[in-house]
Amino acid sequence: MSLIKLNNNSIATGFGKVGQVVQSVLTTKVASSSTSFTDIGLSVAITPSATSSKILVSCSLMSGSGSGVSNNFYQMLRGSTVLQLPQQTRNPDTVAAKSYVSQLLDSPSSTSELTYKIQCKAEANEFFVNRNGSNTQNGYSTITVIEILA
Repeated sequence: MSLIKLNNNSIATGFGKVGQVVQSVLTTKVASSSTSFTDIGLSVAITPSATSSKILVSCSLMSGSGSGVSNNFYQMLRGSTVLQLPQQTRNPDTVAAKSYVSQLLDSPSSTSELTYKIQCKAEANEFFVNRNGSNTQNGYSTITVIEILA
């Protein structure tokens, strides 16, 4: 049984149990000059056990830029449905990549297999994933989904 303490000191119980956890790790270096959102190979599939389940989606993206003066963007999707406004990344240092983290709670109302993924695009020049401007490996990226049972 889950316990959550509320602001008025009352206790809520009986919800929020974890059904399953699935994670995908991308270690491959990615570079693209696409100015349209592009799949980068970071995706994960989960099959909810009930239509009342919620899915907590967490992404840690190691991103770099080919130019210190341009913005890059990433977005999280369920299938072809965009789940969040595009997130901006800007790294003035082209010899390093930085980690960007996003989380959201999705209510898919489904018991079919669902695929969550990350897409990126460049404003200008290039965006990098898991590498820097010198093509040196800089970490890895992950996407994790957690089924929260109602």
